[in-house]
Amino acid sequence: MKKHRVAILADFPLKALEGASGRGGGQASTWLPQLASAFEARPDLDVHWLVLDRTSRRHRSVEALGQHFHRVPSLPFSANLALRYLPARWSFRRVLGRIRPDVIHAWGAEQIYPAALQDFNGPGVFSLNGALNHYRKIGGLPDDWRWRTMVSSEAGFVKAATVVTAESPWARERIMELDPAADCRVVEYGVHRRFFDTPWRPDPDDPYALYVGGGGHRKGTDVLYGALARMGPRNWRMCFAGDEALRLEVERSGAPGCEYLGMLAWDRLTEALSKAWCVVVPTRADTGPTVVKEARVVGVPVIGTVNGGLRDYVRSGVNGLTVDPLDEEHLVRALDDVMGSFARAEALGKGRHEEDRADFDPDLTAARLASIYHEVASTGGGREC
Repeated sequence: MKKHRVAILADFPLKALEGASGRGGGQASTWLPQLASAFEARPDLDVHWLVLDRTSRRHRSVEALGQHFHRVPSLPFSANLALRYLPARWSFRRVLGRIRPDVIHAWGAEQIYPAALQDFNGPGVFSLNGALNHYRKIGGLPDDWRWRTMVSSEAGFVKAATVVTAESPWARERIMELDPAADCRVVEYGVHRRFFDTPWRPDPDDPYALYVGGGGHRKGTDVLYGALARMGPRNWRMCFAGDEALRLEVERSGAPGCEYLGMLAWDRLTEALSKAWCVVVPTRADTGPTVVKEARVVGVPVIGTVNGGLRDYVRSGVNGLTVDPLDEEHLVRALDDVMGSFARAEALGKGRHEEDRADFDPDLTAARLASIYHEVASTGGGREC
């Protein structure tokens, strides 16, 4: 097979190359480090990562994992948005002109990277991270000009790509709403290997449920706080892992029996997952979410909803429970079901465990993306905008 050069434009957490890990390691896009590790074992690809860096005035690059990581000088995010992405597009054109890739792959409409698809004279792949138009419809985004700009750009990014990838069937449905003609493929984002190496060992004498992520309406945390308040006295804790905004939200809710764990790097997150009786994800919309995949790789059952990609991961009564409709009463029932019986939690944790581990293997993500790269690079060209 011919070796193809691929330029991946994404918010890659460069601190991961220095050993930092997970959300508490200063990382967003936590699925990208394991993807880069998986690409190391693929001699059929020459991979160049392009990461915008507003702290630098010149293009710099380093080699790691058999790949090239480029820091591309950038104006602040808001300035790029105000100027309709033009400064970043100019920077990308310069670096891509030096690299001369066969195909480019841009991630995330909530980022600037997909703007490069409009200028590249060749095939491009666009990966959806957040379904922004859908998030706006359910009131899940702030109402300011930055988010309005990103929402208005999303459909154009889809139309500019040769192939669009979605991390779940639910996310694919959102893409097809934007452009029914899109060539959209489902490519699940794999989980870091350290989660595969973490055994699930919940303590029957220390029951707790775990929430990991941000707060706000879209995440459905308001329903969770309301459910906890309705439950009255209980013998288990509800633990929250996330940023400072989540801590303030938990405190303001006044929900009883809650414990805030902070922003967790992967070593602390795997420890928390390994002992949790279940993970609770009361989302109103998420393309993934990543924590559901991490939980299922470890073997933790998930209490989730049908409002996002986890609809396609959680088999209610098999590897978790689905709260439908999402309201306090139904969430209380689900929490009582799992947290009221250690045997019940164990049984759900074991359900489909091996199948879930196979589905979220990062090598599978790399293989599927490599297949797309070779396909579009061999045919050449891009979509008509």
